[in-house]
Amino acid sequence: MMSQLLELAAFLTALVVCLGARPIGERFDVMAVPDNRRKRHAVPTPQVGGLAILSGLLVWMIGSLALSTPPANPLLISILLSAAGLGLVGFVDDQRDLSPPLRIMLLLTFMGIAFALDTNLISATLNWYSFAETVISPWIYVPLMGLTTIGIVNSVNMADGQNGLVGSMFAIWSGCLILVSSGTMADIAAILLGLSLIFLLFNLGGKIFLGDCGSYGVTFAIGLLVARAHADHLVSLETVIVWFFIPVMDCFRLMIARPLQGRSIFQGGRDHFHHRLIDSMGMRWSAVLYIAVVASSSLIATLYPRFALLCVCALCAFYFSFARLSEGEVEAIQEDATDAEATPGRVVSLGGHRERR
Repeated sequence: MMSQLLELAAFLTALVVCLGARPIGERFDVMAVPDNRRKRHAVPTPQVGGLAILSGLLVWMIGSLALSTPPANPLLISILLSAAGLGLVGFVDDQRDLSPPLRIMLLLTFMGIAFALDTNLISATLNWYSFAETVISPWIYVPLMGLTTIGIVNSVNMADGQNGLVGSMFAIWSGCLILVSSGTMADIAAILLGLSLIFLLFNLGGKIFLGDCGSYGVTFAIGLLVARAHADHLVSLETVIVWFFIPVMDCFRLMIARPLQGRSIFQGGRDHFHHRLIDSMGMRWSAVLYIAVVASSSLIATLYPRFALLCVCALCAFYFSFARLSEGEVEAIQEDATDAEATPGRVVSLGGHRERR
């Protein structure tokens, strides 16, 4: 009975934040203001979707810890403190644009806190389905996880440029975690699934954006669940690669392509993968295709991990069929670079979060 009440309290908390999104966004200055270039929504929109998801999750986790008997579950504590802390970093970033080095430093700090609170997050092996386990030293695994965490969090942040994309991926990844796990891990994933769906109800209509609070904090919470599932031999590395393939590949491509074009990797632009899809098939069907591909490949790799490598190959073909620059996009990039030189330090917006030129 108490568990159902906690779930209801978590979902109501998220719903209240979503319903009061505009006054909250205006009060804390986390409004996404359209600029008619990269951020083309009609009116200023509150970026409090991450706050809605994280506040509901925190309500559930605090209640669960209060009702549990000692000792407290270390996974709950690590997610509670680190995801909340990183969500706060994202919320501040929505307000005043923290520098990239500071964001990375804080991300690694909270990752260290999470690993210190739950040492079971540190795996002694890299667990494959198609290959033998790879024994790995903690001194290598922890830095590797640091790089991976930076990549995944920033890749999801970059993907947050079209309504429905990141919220749907949160729901997909949470659902996959439910399929492979049990106990506390599955309970947390189920709460995240419900909270993500509540956010999507408002986000799909353009009434609320996720914001950096969500792309940092919620992604980090899901990442910790994935790390624990992998360390417990519940999910293979190939399957994890399938789950995060498209946003991570897009981030990796931009990290290479933008410097080659004489641009900063932190500079905004309409060169993300979802922009390619939008230009090819319009706003609605591009989102449907993106989400359908992530959902179908993730589900296949989760239920049938022997097909995970095949899914990776199919995702590569799908991604690179749309990733090539058109002549019009090259001209737009050159125009953006000219504008950036003419107005140094100007803040531009990209799909619900701000990037500084």
